[in-house]
Amino acid sequence: MRQMRILGSIFLFLWLLGVSEPVRAETLLVSDGRSNELCEVVQFELGQVGIEASTTRREENVRGARRKASVRESVEAVVFCRSEPSRIDVFYPDGSRLGRFVFSVPADDDPTSAAVYASERIRSERLVGDAVAGVPFAPGIWWLGFGGEVLFSPGGIAPLAFLTVDLGYRFHRHWSFSGFVSLQPYVRRLRTEGLETKQRLDQYGLALAFHPVVREGVDLAFGVRASALRLAVRGQTPQDMPGLEGEREAVWTAFVAGRVSLRVALSRRVWLRFQGDVGALAPRVEVSAPSSTFGSLGEFGAQTGLGLEVHFR
Repeated sequence: MRQMRILGSIFLFLWLLGVSEPVRAETLLVSDGRSNELCEVVQFELGQVGIEASTTRREENVRGARRKASVRESVEAVVFCRSEPSRIDVFYPDGSRLGRFVFSVPADDDPTSAAVYASERIRSERLVGDAVAGVPFAPGIWWLGFGGEVLFSPGGIAPLAFLTVDLGYRFHRHWSFSGFVSLQPYVRRLRTEGLETKQRLDQYGLALAFHPVVREGVDLAFGVRASALRLAVRGQTPQDMPGLEGEREAVWTAFVAGRVSLRVALSRRVWLRFQGDVGALAPRVEVSAPSSTFGSLGEFGAQTGLGLEVHFR
């Protein structure tokens, strides 16, 4: 019960942490340092068609500017003003690290006409019915997750419950990886023929996931997880068998599984996650005494659970 109260307090804290204002979309203006006047014209023309544009930033490295813009949730378009030759390059964030190049407009002859064309095209492609198009998922997002899971495996040792903490990084709209630790917050007792053992299982692992469905408020992912499981066993000395001494031992096994997870947004920063794993444990682990067997773990394993994730940059 104490662990459940602590977990509930953590969930409440994460919920309050995640409450924030909605993202306001903007168009980012970037100059190579010698094209500030061209960016000023573009900013004016964007304002004429109702598009909010930021103050011009100076960045000679085009890739650097695109990378910085792509990790900002508020950016829906990047306008890069170039001086040699004079032109306007436009990029849209698409979930990748650099965003997607869309078009380029020469501005040597008539900067105003080039700015008008660029602003009108951005308006037509990024605005529908005067409503800002949804800002796509931006890469570079980290998350910290807390939750509970239950492991099932034939043999008598499982089912076992865990408290899980995981740290992940979303490096692309469709890809992420994470590391996790799952600890059994209690000791499992098994008895047979007057003998008793105390057992505890902990997991340490990594995961890679593919996110084919990324929508506002919903995220579906398929992945693979590989973890090392440490089973600690301590035998209890029976009172009626004073000549038999209990032993303490720890063994390791591996759990490789496929995972399906569904995330639902509770706020922009806090997500509720449901997941299920199916895989194999190898080698099979057996807990036994000289004349009896308490149970085993493996070779099949399945795990399910839920948790909360806090997303940050």
